[in-house]
Amino acid sequence: MEDCSPFAHVWRGNILVIPNVKIMIVFLAVCAFGIYLWWMREIPLSIDSKVWTGSFLTGRPDVVIKKGPWVIPVEFKSANYDEPMESHKLQLLCYCLLLEEKGYNVPYGILRYREKKFKIRWNKRTKRYLTKIAKEAIKALSQGEPPLPLAENDGRCYKCPYRSVCKP
Repeated sequence: MEDCSPFAHVWRGNILVIPNVKIMIVFLAVCAFGIYLWWMREIPLSIDSKVWTGSFLTGRPDVVIKKGPWVIPVEFKSANYDEPMESHKLQLLCYCLLLEEKGYNVPYGILRYREKKFKIRWNKRTKRYLTKIAKEAIKALSQGEPPLPLAENDGRCYKCPYRSVCKP
């Protein structure tokens, strides 16, 4: 009785003959895909310091995940939004910049609300945008005056450090 496994092979002279080549190709493809999935698994990285310092920003993401050759910062928020808030996106982009400055390859960050998860891309455009906003904020804070007040019923005021000066 002939062996029908994909590993059945016969040496004929100096040539290896594999009776069922299609099965062997499928088997090798499945193995390659399994290796790829194992390599691309998400591995939480330990954060060695409480605060990371970059060229002009400091901070620390809630979680950093290694996925294949990439490192992905994750920021958890207790609120629930249908779309990510701009301030939350900027915070996550800051972590992307800090990781990039430490030499990591960062394709995106993840902003996680209670029920929704958003992938925020990190590329040259978002890096320019973050740098512009950060420089504007640094300029405003270095003037010694608090920023201009927001609209009267803006929900962000209750956590603002300038609240007592801006809206007494």
